[in-house]
Amino acid sequence: MFFDAEDQVNIADWPLCVGASYMAQRLVVEPRAVVVLDMVGSAEQRVFWDRHSDGQLTRLLWAIASDLGYETQFVPQYKYAALDDHVPFSHRGLVTVSVMDLDYSYWHTTEDTPDKVDPESLQRIGRVLQVWLEGGG
Repeated sequence: MFFDAEDQVNIADWPLCVGASYMAQRLVVEPRAVVVLDMVGSAEQRVFWDRHSDGQLTRLLWAIASDLGYETQFVPQYKYAALDDHVPFSHRGLVTVSVMDLDYSYWHTTEDTPDKVDPESLQRIGRVLQVWLEGGG
């Protein structure tokens, strides 16, 4: 699922996570887990643990990343408490993880363009999720 409009960006009376909230309230089938990827394509990719994410699944994903040699990009320490698209699903009691690079230097700028996406960064994220989905870790 792809969501947009999760940020208020100073729009009065605009709620957070509009699309994710809508979907979370209308789930017909509950997933075993929700993993949200946000701003993960930077060439300077570094993702930290999120305080609003499930600790057990977070540690598992970061352990997989470490096993794959991605310790530099997947830093196993808390740095943020992100109010991101995983939160509405957490409020439903689902296991959720936000994998987000909040240090992305082009965030909320007009410089945030497709040429900033690094294929190797996306490959790392994809590989970690592939191993997890295949039952690894």
